[in-house]
Amino acid sequence: MKSITGMLSAIAMVLFLNFNGIAGTGDVGWMKTAKYGVFMHYQYRICLGYSTAAANPMPTQFPPAGMMTAQGWNHIVDAFDVTGFAAQMVQAQVGWVTFCIDDHYFAWPCSPNSKFSSYTGYAPGQKCSNRDLILDLANALNAKGIKLICYFAGLNGYMKEPQVSAGLADGAWRGNWNETSPPPAESRKRRLEVLKEYADRWGTKIAGWWFDGMETNTYSGSPNNWQTLDSIVHHGNPHAGIAFSYGPNEQACVAPGVDDYTGGDTWSPVDLTHFTPSWKPAQNNILWHGKIYCGNIYHGLGTANQYSDQQLITWIKTVSTQGGVCTLDWPFDTSNGHIKNFGIQQMINVGIGVKGVVSENQPLRVNGVRAVPRNGLSIYPGGRNSAVMTGSTAVFDIRGRALEKVLGVYGRAPSTGVYWVQHDPSP
Repeated sequence: MKSITGMLSAIAMVLFLNFNGIAGTGDVGWMKTAKYGVFMHYQYRICLGYSTAAANPMPTQFPPAGMMTAQGWNHIVDAFDVTGFAAQMVQAQVGWVTFCIDDHYFAWPCSPNSKFSSYTGYAPGQKCSNRDLILDLANALNAKGIKLICYFAGLNGYMKEPQVSAGLADGAWRGNWNETSPPPAESRKRRLEVLKEYADRWGTKIAGWWFDGMETNTYSGSPNNWQTLDSIVHHGNPHAGIAFSYGPNEQACVAPGVDDYTGGDTWSPVDLTHFTPSWKPAQNNILWHGKIYCGNIYHGLGTANQYSDQQLITWIKTVSTQGGVCTLDWPFDTSNGHIKNFGIQQMINVGIGVKGVVSENQPLRVNGVRAVPRNGLSIYPGGRNSAVMTGSTAVFDIRGRALEKVLGVYGRAPSTGVYWVQHDPSP
């Protein structure tokens, strides 16, 4: 009898701790092993070039009325090349991709959802895309051993889209840019039903969720509260990790016993030496997570990198040593979803600097050209005895052997002396 009583007391203590200041039940240990991932701000307005006004030459952060159309959105989503994108992620040695299902302000999900369409009155393909891009992307990434985390703004967003807001029973008082008042009970119910359809459909193909625009009281009311959200996510995948982006403190534990890692978001250039777990620890033992953008414009836009390779390598290594993880956002090409050339170059160099040389048999593509020298390697070590002439065909390995048909040097990892070369694969 004493043993049973002791066991019940232990279970009660675990439950108490889970919901009173300890991390949730999701598995995020793999994130610590992987060290870093990539964030994709794949949202319709971003694809059109509109972002935060302070950092963007556009006159406003929102597109003019009528610019976003069902036809236009479906065209963009259909053009996303999941195979090529997954190949880039392998080259960069990332552990995960956090990818936007929707837009914080205007919805426009990149995957169909019958509950969303039913409540909002939009026909299939009219607001949600016809293609299930998340499913296609999950399959492509999972096949390469890379995990997918879903960004979802639907728990508290869409305040700039009146038909969607009304259909989700938001109430007349909501509609600010970043709504802080919690959704009413019926709205929470409908929003969670939209989430449940996604979570159940994708199941274990999705390793986690990153929920945007949350407050500490957003789902405090009953019914349809934080625990309901937790059960929906873990019905789809019992091991899925959960994070909430909470603007006033992105290292906060928003819902004790539910969130597993912090939102970690940033909106402006960051002093990376002061953006670490030691400077601002995560609350309540949840996993510290930092998210930065690496292009010179926020939201996956830009024409150049704003950090050096070594700055990023040092930051990721420092955060990892202190027990945290990092997510980095690089500009992407709307026409196919690929990271832009200057971004993938940096990603590859960062990957080598953080994790070392990738597999010798791993092919590399540069501007669509497969980089495989005659000895079958995509990469080869440099050093004191190597010679490389950028932009020419004179590339020699450490034994003085010339590599044939090299079009030019792609880049060099700053800490390992490893060169990437662009190679002509034709016979």
